[in-house]
Amino acid sequence: MKEFFNRQFNLIFLLIVLIELISFAGHFFSLVNTIVFFVLAILVLIASFYKLEYGLAILLAELFIGSMGYLFSFSFHGINISLRIIIWLIVMLVWFSKITIFWIKNKKLSITFHKSSFFPYFIILFVFIVFGIINGFINHNQLKNIFFDFNSWLYFLLIFPIYEVLQQEKNIKLIGQVFIASSIWLIFETLFLFFAFSHNLIIAPFVLYYWIRNTRIGEITMISGGFPRIFLQSQIFVLVCFFFVSTLLAKLIINKELRQRLNFFIINLVLLILSLATILISFSRSFWLGLIGGVLICWIVWLLIIKIKFKQFLLINCWWLSVAISSILLIIMIAKFPYPTSTGNFDAVNLLSDRASQLAGEAGASSRWALLPKLWTAIAKSPIVGQGFGATVTYQSKDPRVLEIDPSGKYTTYAFEWGWLDVWLKLGIFGLLAYLAIIVKILIVSYKLMLQKQNWLIFSLAIGLLVIATVNLSSPYFNHPLGIGYLILTTALVDYFYQQKACYQVGLSPNTPHLRGRKF
Repeated sequence: MKEFFNRQFNLIFLLIVLIELISFAGHFFSLVNTIVFFVLAILVLIASFYKLEYGLAILLAELFIGSMGYLFSFSFHGINISLRIIIWLIVMLVWFSKITIFWIKNKKLSITFHKSSFFPYFIILFVFIVFGIINGFINHNQLKNIFFDFNSWLYFLLIFPIYEVLQQEKNIKLIGQVFIASSIWLIFETLFLFFAFSHNLIIAPFVLYYWIRNTRIGEITMISGGFPRIFLQSQIFVLVCFFFVSTLLAKLIINKELRQRLNFFIINLVLLILSLATILISFSRSFWLGLIGGVLICWIVWLLIIKIKFKQFLLINCWWLSVAISSILLIIMIAKFPYPTSTGNFDAVNLLSDRASQLAGEAGASSRWALLPKLWTAIAKSPIVGQGFGATVTYQSKDPRVLEIDPSGKYTTYAFEWGWLDVWLKLGIFGLLAYLAIIVKILIVSYKLMLQKQNWLIFSLAIGLLVIATVNLSSPYFNHPLGIGYLILTTALVDYFYQQKACYQVGLSPNTPHLRGRKF
């Protein structure tokens, strides 16, 4: 535990906070935004050439906290270039240059990922992605729509450098520290924003709101009774973190280590409460669906695979219930805190239950349901090969932003809330199956590891993957860097632990040169 939360972890967390603060300043001083944009690009370039894992750590930190990738941006000929695109481009170019140099020196091309059992699955998906581009042109989809629809899928190429880097245990620890530090920051950021907007601090409506909206970090909306909804797309990682921490605590109970590691249990219990409060404050029904799905999956695994005792199962659910109650109380305490004067006049429990049951009347939900039949109709036109990237659907929206542009509410878009149906429309049924095959493959390998070694990290990674897959039913994540990034991270980590198991079974050391990743 002490080895994980060390100086390196503290430095990562402080740098994340610093970057967010500078982004806040850069939103109001364009020169700061531009300077920091290029400074960060240069730093990523230097760090990646020095050690590729450092460049990837920066890339993943931005992914975990940056939502849509526009913490910093640069406008060029009317095109707004995000920091995420630049960091991705630099890391990929550095990785490719290192591979090329290795090839020139050794007269052979060595890409570690091609030795993985996951490699054929990704190649098949890549074929469908390329076909999706070609099919977009065949169907005469607009060039602009094809490009902006497809560019997120380029994130899949990070599987090559990420797989290369995560063949070393020290790099796994580094990425783990980046993930936990980012999740903790997202929790603090959400709770601070919740306090600021629930108390109508002067900085909230005039400064924070426009920074969040214009950098596309998230959405702030006021619900009935003055309750502020703080939704950040990156909160998906807080949801994953919730199950990661839950898995750690369940391990202590199942292995009967609770008394020996009581301090560890208490610290993580607090983190669990804060994580759940963040998910509730997001007021995202998709996140709540993922939360419920994750709990059900945990129950199935604990009862049917690990086969824990009923007393242990009951104990785990008791502290989950205490976490839920504590989270709701925390939300009420923050919103009703008397200094400065709270503007909220609501019943938190009723508000949460109303939101959960409001599946038709609210504008966002109504628009989502209005899109569904139109999306099915579009899929039915070409269910086998799809319509390619840039395919659009027109439907009746009740979104206030759409109504401002067109009072009739008619809205045409290539980006859809129903994530898996989006993939089906663009790549066809076999493209969708190729995507799902990767997830199934990860789950099968994870299942084998769980049966043989009860690897709790693998269990938490698999749960996180299924949670995002559940969220993707009604919100697009697996066609976006946020979901794609988690998928390729999970792939690399699961395969790493599976290779470790294979090494020990045949009597080899996991550090055997031809079995470990090359050090860049």
